[in-house]
Amino acid sequence: MRGSVMRGGGGWRAKPARGRMMRVWRSLTAAALAGAIALGAAIGVQGPAVSAATPARPSDFNGDGFIDLAVGTTATIGSQPFAGSVAVVYGTGSTLDPAKRQRIDQSLSWVPGSPGAEDGFGGALASADFNADGYADLAVCTPGESEHGYKFFGSLSLLFGSSGGLKRAIRLTANCHELATADFNRDSFPDLAIVGAEEVRIMSGGPDVVRLPIPLQLIGPVGLDLIRKAPAVGDMTGDGYPDLVYVAQVPQGARLLLFRGSRDGLESLFADIVVTQDVDATAIADVDGDGFADLAAGSARSNVGGREEAGRVRVYYGSAAGLDRNRGVTMITQDTPGVPGAPEAGDLFGLDLAFGDANGDRKPDLAIAAPYEDLGSKSNAGMVTVIPGGSSGLDFARAKGITQDTAGVPGAAEAKDLFGSALVFRDFNRDGRAELVVSTRNENAGEGSVTVLVGTTTGVGGAGRFPVLGPRSLGITGELPYFGSALSR
Repeated sequence: MRGSVMRGGGGWRAKPARGRMMRVWRSLTAAALAGAIALGAAIGVQGPAVSAATPARPSDFNGDGFIDLAVGTTATIGSQPFAGSVAVVYGTGSTLDPAKRQRIDQSLSWVPGSPGAEDGFGGALASADFNADGYADLAVCTPGESEHGYKFFGSLSLLFGSSGGLKRAIRLTANCHELATADFNRDSFPDLAIVGAEEVRIMSGGPDVVRLPIPLQLIGPVGLDLIRKAPAVGDMTGDGYPDLVYVAQVPQGARLLLFRGSRDGLESLFADIVVTQDVDATAIADVDGDGFADLAAGSARSNVGGREEAGRVRVYYGSAAGLDRNRGVTMITQDTPGVPGAPEAGDLFGLDLAFGDANGDRKPDLAIAAPYEDLGSKSNAGMVTVIPGGSSGLDFARAKGITQDTAGVPGAAEAKDLFGSALVFRDFNRDGRAELVVSTRNENAGEGSVTVLVGTTTGVGGAGRFPVLGPRSLGITGELPYFGSALSR
């Protein structure tokens, strides 16, 4: 059984009816949209500029050198269902400590805005130290936010780190469904790509991002004939500047658009375009070690051997010119030799993707989510496939499938759990091997949970010292929180 979902920044939320969103946006003229953004830029809490310092690592919100974890939920706030919240669990350098936590939502006095039904605060999350003050910040999408009477206009909240954690915020009006961060011009201030269904904008990092107004650069094609989604960042052209790739969905398929980073920032016009099938998720890493980052694109609704929505992943290789047409494409399905399982209708293999180095060999491993995988009679229990990196690329012979029935993985696989709802790699214990974070958004009939699997010399292992995180352990109450709907990128 599959629900209607929308991926956002590695996260998931109830998908609004396309017709409803289109009617809203068709009522906005270009002038009205520009005016709305200008007005939105005047909303928020003012703050002083700060001087540049060494940027904190992403997700180190209190600057103690330990990586923390931010998790999105669809929790009810007050009487507002699916208003959304963000749970932050702080790291200790060896694990995550549920006793050191924050719950953040728009009912708090320091968070601009107010909770609204179906707002989805926390629908997508991304972290970087945007003002380079030594404390990581958190960007939060609220894709269902009403602005100036228009539902699903959306907003972006920037939560700023401090020695006490996330304590101060500003809010911008923005069409915000997914997020990605990179220092596109290498000025030591990370930048933010804000991807909405109708437009993509870039926020340049710097000391002044702590106060409004903040200019947002519009990039790429505009118009209502495209749906924009699934951003990923990395240096695909090998020039030392991170590039941005996102998906422009059209009725007949999708277009992968590549925008170059440069000393002047991200270029406004795309430098390369590839026609492909519908794409749900993307991730970028240099899988073959040639100095050009490569793109993995998950087409979860792709048919495989006549099995509808079994799903596949394509790997496109980088080059100085962009996507390398001469290399061809590596196709990955559950029919690929070495890949566990078998393609079945409705598996949605490739619905989320993540790259990370789980065994510390400095070669990126690829995690592929199939949250609707059936395990025997347990329908939609979910599975994650991890394909290790090798000396010349992905090593399919060492691929393994991970479920909640795998030894060392907490819990037990159950029907409709959706293990693999969202994925991200993070090195929480500072051993040079990244942990794999896996959310199970429908665990316990909609409560949701997040599991951290330890990176070991042989790859992704069990939970080790990491606790299973869930709404009860973090003091989150209310109906259907779907804990793990999004994970911070």
